Amino acid sequence: MTCLIERSMNEARKALVVLAIEKTLLEVGKATYDEVLGKLYEDYGCYLADCYEKPEYLAHVLEELYGPNHVIIIESIKKYLAETGAQEDISQFIIKISE
Repeated sequence: MTCLIERSMNEARKALVVLAIEKTLLEVGKATYDEVLGKLYEDYGCYLADCYEKPEYLAHVLEELYGPNHVIIIESIKKYLAETGAQEDISQFIIKISE
């Protein structure tokens, strides 16, 4: 039962992170959202949900597409996750995406 609860909590944290990424990208614009998703798939064969386990993929794509301005997008994602940042998994995501 504990394993099932842990798995459910992990899936909930993953969904929260993906939602924060989607919300941030869509606030910038639909074209930005589409461009990032396309580049993630083109470079890594992955989707936004995969970025929870591999945040460096998202960080690299954002930096490649937007140069120094990628920091603005990352800061916005971090802002959305600030309330849950105390949780280990999400804290690690925030650290890795900021590297």
